[in-house]
This record gives sequence, structure tokens and C-alpha cells, in this order.
Amino acid sequence: MRRLLLFVLASSLLACGGDKLLPPVLAVDGEWTGTENGYALSLNLTQVDTSVSGSTQLAGVGGSFAGTASGTFKYPTLHLDILIPGFEDFVYDGNMSTTQAKIAGALNGSGFTNLEIDVHKR
Repeated sequence: MRRLLLFVLASSLLACGGDKLLPPVLAVDGEWTGTENGYALSLNLTQVDTSVSGSTQLAGVGGSFAGTASGTFKYPTLHLDILIPGFEDFVYDGNMSTTQAKIAGALNGSGFTNLEIDVHKR
């Protein structure tokens, strides 16, 4: 019985370790990732005052594509113009969560219409 109890306890601890949520943040510096609606979005951003720039990676069933992002962040609102070679420009607009390091956002343009993809800080 003790072994079974130890096994259950150890299993539950191991299962919880990978997706730790970070506390809320007031800037978008760093790496942000999210997977939703069949797409994965990764943003590596640098913020200076309210200006934001960086790189982006978008993946879906059609492949994975790298590009650049630039825009503004005035807490809690993020606006990014994303440029990926071979695609029309598109926009990622989102709002920073007040309870965790998460941006709830959506992609528009280049075939996307309000495609929701939330990203979390890594």
C-alpha cells in the first residue's frame, strides 16, 4: 500500500512540472509561445519604451515559417505587424493577462481572420 501511495504521489508531481504558469508581467521582452486552433506561434521580442521588435515563427499543417515582428506595447495592449517572406503581411493584436504571463491574441491578414492564438512567456 505504501509503495502504491508513493507511486501515485511521485507520478502526480512529475505530471505537473512541465507547464508552470509564470506570474503577470508588465513588458513583452522575451520568448512567448502558444499553440491553438492547429497553429503554433512563437515570438522572441525586445521592448524599448513602447516599441517592440523581434522574430516570429508560425507553424501549421502547411509547414513552419520564420519572419519578423514590429509594433507597439502599451500595457495591456500589444499590436504587432508580422512579415513572413512569401506571405501577405498580417497582424497580431492581443491583451496582456493581469493574472499570468499570457497574451490573449488573434492573427488577421494573409488568410487569417481573427485566428485566436494565446501565447505564454517561457
